[in-house]
Amino acid sequence: PLQAAWTELHLPKVVQRRDLVRAVILAGTNSIELLKLLRDRNIPAVVFGNNVVGGDEDLKGHDAIFVDDIRGGFEATQSLIQLGHEHIWFVGNARLPWFARCLEGYKAAMEAAGLAPRQSSTDSTDEAESGYLGAKSLLVRGEPVTAILAGNDFTAHGVYKAVRERGLQIPDDISVMGCDDTVSTLLIPALSTTREFPEQIGRQLVNLALSRIANPVQDPQSVTIPTELVPRDSCAPPGQTNSVGNGSTRSRWK
Repeated sequence: PLQAAWTELHLPKVVQRRDLVRAVILAGTNSIELLKLLRDRNIPAVVFGNNVVGGDEDLKGHDAIFVDDIRGGFEATQSLIQLGHEHIWFVGNARLPWFARCLEGYKAAMEAAGLAPRQSSTDSTDEAESGYLGAKSLLVRGEPVTAILAGNDFTAHGVYKAVRERGLQIPDDISVMGCDDTVSTLLIPALSTTREFPEQIGRQLVNLALSRIANPVQDPQSVTIPTELVPRDSCAPPGQTNSVGNGSTRSRWK
């Protein structure tokens, strides 16, 4: 379990065979406690740092690949601001590290533009459910909102459902932006999002593992991969239609 202390974890026997395993690649969601166990057993590990749960204080001692999702959240929010949006909300479970970093970028962009950051967060670990509940909550309360930044694309899927249940249209009434470009083209309208280049992540994980095997005593290496903003059809300037109430989205909430 992710929350178990490292002293309670057990490694598969094959991982402990140094004649077979020279390094371990941790590419999914992992606990900081697992990294502590691998360090105690002197087993080199290369980790996808974005998905480590339990804090990142020990990541400096391991080779790690990061996606710059803080910058991605900043650029996604900035693109909404440039379209003219002011009432932009963040939706997602901020207790999870990949959401927390996107939220950090969102807050930085909002504050740089002199706008108040607003978030609607739930503790659900089901990402689509988190998006649905977070968006539904702020819409039911009648909060001023013209755009939503979802913590990732699955969360955006939940946001789509909540927006449509209120009889609103995307992007005519509310623009929606995602993060990670996983299911973005499966949504209607196609979701604007940030791309994270999974092929590059995998390649760099392998490269760091091979480098560690070739030079076991080198200092821990860290590589950060930038994101790319991918505009699609889910975002538009606010107040372009009269589909909400008797006036535009902007006039309704200004």
